[in-house]
Amino acid sequence: MNRRSIPAFIIVLAGMIALVVVGRNTEERPAPVFSSPAGTWMPSVTDIGSLTGSWFCPGVPATAEDGVGGSVVISNRASDVLEGRFTVLSPEGLAAEQSFSVGAWSQSTIDVDAFVTAAFASVVVEIDGGQGFVEQVANHPAGDSVTPCADDTSSEWHLADGFTAGGSTETLVLTNPYDDLVLTDLTFSTESGFSEPNAFKGFSVPPKSVKVISIAELGNRDEPIIAASVTTRSGRLVVGRAQHFTGAGRLGYDVSLAAPALRDQWWFADGERGEGITETFSIYNPTDNDVSVTPFFLGLPLEFDGGGFAPIEVPARQVVVFAPFEGADDAADAASDSGFFATRIPNGRHAIVFSTLSDPSVVVERVLTRPFGETIATSVVQGAPPRPDGFVANRWHVGIGPTEPTEAALVVYNVDQEQATITIEAVGPGGPSAIPSLTDIPLGPGAVLTIDLVAPDALGQELIVNASNRVFIERSLERGGELSGRSGSWALPASDF
Repeated sequence: MNRRSIPAFIIVLAGMIALVVVGRNTEERPAPVFSSPAGTWMPSVTDIGSLTGSWFCPGVPATAEDGVGGSVVISNRASDVLEGRFTVLSPEGLAAEQSFSVGAWSQSTIDVDAFVTAAFASVVVEIDGGQGFVEQVANHPAGDSVTPCADDTSSEWHLADGFTAGGSTETLVLTNPYDDLVLTDLTFSTESGFSEPNAFKGFSVPPKSVKVISIAELGNRDEPIIAASVTTRSGRLVVGRAQHFTGAGRLGYDVSLAAPALRDQWWFADGERGEGITETFSIYNPTDNDVSVTPFFLGLPLEFDGGGFAPIEVPARQVVVFAPFEGADDAADAASDSGFFATRIPNGRHAIVFSTLSDPSVVVERVLTRPFGETIATSVVQGAPPRPDGFVANRWHVGIGPTEPTEAALVVYNVDQEQATITIEAVGPGGPSAIPSLTDIPLGPGAVLTIDLVAPDALGQELIVNASNRVFIERSLERGGELSGRSGSWALPASDF
């Protein structure tokens, strides 16, 4: 497997284009078509109440070292007081259990470090009535990382991107929030092939506890790509991943959820090509069959064509890195692989979707490294799928946003081929209210838009992003402290059930 050879497949496949929503406004543009992948959706916010709503956070470091820690933020989206319980789980088991209440239209923060000292700790939040949502912040000297917590557990979890090159570290965090033992099997795919370590066959995760697995300690040191799958023999759990990048072209810190299901479509709202920027996509196929995956770049000016790329062949149980712009800026021959991409994808922002005709069978993650001053910052984001019935939201929630003025804090992709408007509401004591400077923002058909959050009433509180069309929304937040660079994550889509 040659992980850098994918751009060599340059063929126009018109039949594949119909699989995706194309981000350009032309008369030939096909109608939006979404597939129906199996499994759960991404973390989402529902307007329909339930007896309880449970949220499972992927874990934060809690070592008590200077600058290392984490917190969990509960957002109340209703005019009534929100009540519930939270538990803090560690490798030693249940560390704390406590009731909480959150006032109307407000937020409450759980300081994980105050309850436990451990390599990693996870928090489970149970909300009476279900009218709320939960996110976490992992703090580290290499940068803060924000991610939504999962609103369900799963019997399978997958990670496409892993990295231990240049002394970087990767840690898997397995959380069992239930009262019964969970048995799991862990498998890995690297450049050298697929492996099933005996030590992780029937690997046990005790009740109400966390298991922490260092990838480097498994012998996978100095690996530029490591994909992983966790499947349970009994029970369900939550899997998170912490990555500390220290070299080999990456710098930064990232904690995120694994994917609870395989998909046949993965979408990204935020992509960028430019000087010094490295954008790659890790495509992981943990199934027993080879899979063809087709990329389509979206949100481009009319004179550029984001399609026409041949399928990326991803062999069974392997991971392939798609690096569309590697060497493109230095290409002298426009007929070369990199030159082909250079003529079709301009510098600047773009969205992208990956689709396969196969059954749900892949996971795709984007690795985006941007220069900032004299340094760089790396962010890893898993793609977003449409809901299993094809639904894509037109309202998204941001519980954790910037606390300081931040340009391009939100990146929005307009799925539909119609002009749209965006209005952002701030959630205050009296409920949501539109921010005057962020009302009726125009968004072109199939376009990508960055939104600056610089107004005082847009900072340090929950935001609701309302669109007149269907959209995908990523947030791009400062890494925190005195660090330069950004950390990417998804906002939470609003679901109609």
